[in-house]
Amino acid sequence: MIYYLICFILIAVGMQVYSNRKNADVYERTRGVIKSRLDLMAVKAAINLSMKLAVIYIVLFVLFIIVLVISVARGGSLGEAAFSLFVFGIVTLPVGLIGKTYEKKIKTLQVQTDDPQIAEKFQLYLKQWNEPRWRLPDD
Repeated sequence: MIYYLICFILIAVGMQVYSNRKNADVYERTRGVIKSRLDLMAVKAAINLSMKLAVIYIVLFVLFIIVLVISVARGGSLGEAAFSLFVFGIVTLPVGLIGKTYEKKIKTLQVQTDDPQIAEKFQLYLKQWNEPRWRLPDD
């Protein structure tokens, strides 16, 4: 069971680190300000990645629970399964909270452009980001 725990933790943490790096990249590239459609498209790509990885994380978590249930059903220790689930949560929770700080940077980007559609699209993206979906719709 420890092997599965390590694998699932590495995958979950790896996904979050990748998302954090993408969000940090976009924030640094824009210097905290959306000035053009190109900036907005970079923000959209970061949001899409975040949304996809959130769905994948949920699937990963459910899959991990299924693996633990199968392990217990085959005679594995219920205590070890519970401990594995606890460790998974303890390790991935702080990484997820760190990810929220990177997401907040994206959510608080300033929009400074003469094109009102860019500001409208950004606000729409932020609203849709809070909804359960695989990605933002294409324009």
